[in-house]
Amino acid sequence: MPLTVVDSIATVLMTRLSTLIGGDEQTDVVEVIRPSRLGNYTPKDLQIVVTQANPDRVTELDCPGSPPALCWRQVFNINCHVMPSEMDATSVDQLSNQFAADVVKVVTSPSTWHSFGGYSINAEWLDIQNMQTGEACDGVTVPIAITYRVSENNPYEVRA
Repeated sequence: MPLTVVDSIATVLMTRLSTLIGGDEQTDVVEVIRPSRLGNYTPKDLQIVVTQANPDRVTELDCPGSPPALCWRQVFNINCHVMPSEMDATSVDQLSNQFAADVVKVVTSPSTWHSFGGYSINAEWLDIQNMQTGEACDGVTVPIAITYRVSENNPYEVRA
């Protein structure tokens, strides 16, 4: 079954983030997931949960044609869970900073990282946000905004 352009972008993002599982970076991630409608996951230490915000239209980047190309900006929130052992003396902030840095490093590793395999026209990092529940799970959310175009009548067709 073909994927929409936005889901193709998400697939590339998930693939890059998955390189943190048993990879060469300082943060050894246990899993990278996109939750189902019911959010069927349990927060774990060094887990990445990728969620989507509402898409925004970017009309000034639309392109004429037959059919015209519509431009969208999709924010993906890369939620990095940090739940160290009570015996771990390392600062949660230090672990969160390291986790966020490793996320940025693997997502931007190819020189044309912003094109997400040819599906997008640009990508930019947004402000990192601390996740501090005060209970079981801390960490950071690393949002990335990805801009892409599709045919007006076909969200499966990428347009430059």
